[in-house]
Amino acid sequence: MQSLNISTSAMRGIQQALDNTANNLANIDTNGYKRRVASFSELLSDSMTEQPTADNQNRNTPVGLRVGSGARLGLSKLDLGQGNVKMTDVPTDVAIEGQGYFLVTHKIKDANGAVIQEESRLTRDGSFKVQFDDDEGGYVLHTPSGHILTDNNGVNIVLTEPVQNIEITPDGVLTANGASFNIGIWKVDNPDQLKQVGQNLFDAELASGENPATKYANAIDEGIATLRQGALEGSNVTMTEEMSQLVNIQRAYQLNSRAIGISDQMMGIANSLRSR
Repeated sequence: MQSLNISTSAMRGIQQALDNTANNLANIDTNGYKRRVASFSELLSDSMTEQPTADNQNRNTPVGLRVGSGARLGLSKLDLGQGNVKMTDVPTDVAIEGQGYFLVTHKIKDANGAVIQEESRLTRDGSFKVQFDDDEGGYVLHTPSGHILTDNNGVNIVLTEPVQNIEITPDGVLTANGASFNIGIWKVDNPDQLKQVGQNLFDAELASGENPATKYANAIDEGIATLRQGALEGSNVTMTEEMSQLVNIQRAYQLNSRAIGISDQMMGIANSLRSR
């Protein structure tokens, strides 16, 4: 039975690794997407056939036979490697070079249209569009999912006039219609803990209206990020690497599937011997 438990637990983790690889391949053309790398950890081991102390004098290993319980998917680590920067010459496209994330917000309303709360999200996708927002009473830069870009205080960037001649400097200063704003780029100390919420967004874990500076450092002030206007950061997923990982996952799954079949045959032989 132990062999069955070991193989089934491994197959369960391998299936999760396969889902992770499939998600990476599905986002190979997603702007600013960071691939995840699956890593496995060993489950608890049992000690069997304990030996007397006299037999342990010249041993360097623990007494008894160590039998593992299989493996599981321990961590899906975020690969922070820089994606390829592609030039678009669109003034509202912005690529982050280095570390950091844009902070964007979205208002959640009830059935009557009243604002309940404002959710904050982090993203590397800088494909912004200009649109008039009734709630803000002006023109805003929003993501494809409708989230609004914020400044370095976590406040939505709003322009009161139709946007003309947008300029964004490498240090994050946005100038349009004679007004200037500092785009907030935020450093996350432990990106692996970020919760993906779909639409290429991460949960910023900020209360409604909370200043992001209370939790995150400004990546531009830290000197670890710059912005490039008229460009977008592509996904850092590599097709060849993911396909190679897919082959390894398939072989591991076949190996454990074969181990289950052999264990089943061995138990069948043992049962037939006992019945005689």
